Amino acid sequence: MPPPSRRTTAIAGGLALSMVGFGVTATAVSAGAAEGETVEARINAKLEKDNDVSGLPVRLARHDRDDSQSTKLIGLSTSDGASLRTYCVELHMPIDYDHPDMEEVDWDSYPDPESPFHQNRDKVNWILHHSYPAVDLGGIEAEIDHEFRDGLAEKEAIAATQAAVWHFSDGAELARNNQTPGNPASREDVVALYEYLTGDANEGIEDQPEPELSLTPGAREGEAGTLIGPFEVGTTAETVQVTSSLPEGVTLADEDGEPLGAEVGDGAEIFADVPEDAAEGSGTFDLSANVTMSLGRLFIGADYENTPTQSLILASAENSKLNVTGEVSWTATEPEPTETPEPTDTPEPTETPEPTETPEPTDTPEPTETPEPTDTPEPTETPEEDEDEDEDLPDTGVASTTLLGTGILAMFGGAAAMFLQRRGLLRARG
Repeated sequence: MPPPSRRTTAIAGGLALSMVGFGVTATAVSAGAAEGETVEARINAKLEKDNDVSGLPVRLARHDRDDSQSTKLIGLSTSDGASLRTYCVELHMPIDYDHPDMEEVDWDSYPDPESPFHQNRDKVNWILHHSYPAVDLGGIEAEIDHEFRDGLAEKEAIAATQAAVWHFSDGAELARNNQTPGNPASREDVVALYEYLTGDANEGIEDQPEPELSLTPGAREGEAGTLIGPFEVGTTAETVQVTSSLPEGVTLADEDGEPLGAEVGDGAEIFADVPEDAAEGSGTFDLSANVTMSLGRLFIGADYENTPTQSLILASAENSKLNVTGEVSWTATEPEPTETPEPTDTPEPTETPEPTETPEPTDTPEPTETPEPTDTPEPTETPEEDEDEDEDLPDTGVASTTLLGTGILAMFGGAAAMFLQRRGLLRARG
């Protein structure tokens, strides 16, 4: 597990959310998020006529004329059977049971940009939290200074609440007379509740519902060898269960790099711990929570542009389970380049010594004249040596033959000198 010091924040993933309670599962989806965006639960549901709960008809004053309108809690069901109850917030648009698909959107996505809903949605939200079915009939009676005939009936409560919602979402007013056509005995009870819901007591609830389960951001990318995150969990549930589908070696961790537990709570931060030697890849992790959907969630037709239908707002819901799928991706770590050893300095060449100057040759002295040879005296005869003396004389180291050779050379040298001298004299005379 990497130490926190090598952790990096980096950001990936699209999410899908869903919620369950009391054994009932509701399917929720969320669009993939761009890096940095929050994703939250969105419920897809269908109109379910059999789940409608009827109220009394009411008479509305609109456009200088009175119209009689039926009222009801409009039922929705999810693909897994969860039951939702809603009120209409788009009076002029008929409900289209032939195109039953509905999707949850935020308040800003209400399809009619000119509708009073945009200015009064806080008032609508207050009604949902202070009237039926969020508040039971006895609780409503206790809040209103009115003596109800035989108590407040469910049909009366639905009629008054729907009329009050239309007052803010569509600018409709309850008529001044015959407010409950065909049911005159209920008129005063309906009017009393309507006036309470649209009167000074209604201070509005400005904030639209917080998501029951969300992840911020919905997508992060990073690099192998780091902690990729954080992904921050937002939920109204006490606990959120965590599972993962990540490649081998990649795990979920907390901000300190410690393994993440099986459950987290609101505000928890989740990181993906990717080993340094991991190849480029991606993975997912799932969150799930049991919650009750918040009142005031808005539903519009899934294909409103082509098949418009009434927009609806949530008044009650069963507990549901929301599932969130987050995605994280990473790139492989680039290997660090090996350092090339720096070349050693090449020694500078030593300077070649400059050649010393060759001294100029000195003048060769002229040869001196060879003196004319003097007459070589004729050799005197060497006396014969007595044999006995030879034998008696010690050997001086000079061979007798050497002496003899020297003498002969001297004799010839002298003869040559005499010859040359005479020749010179003859030339002089001639």
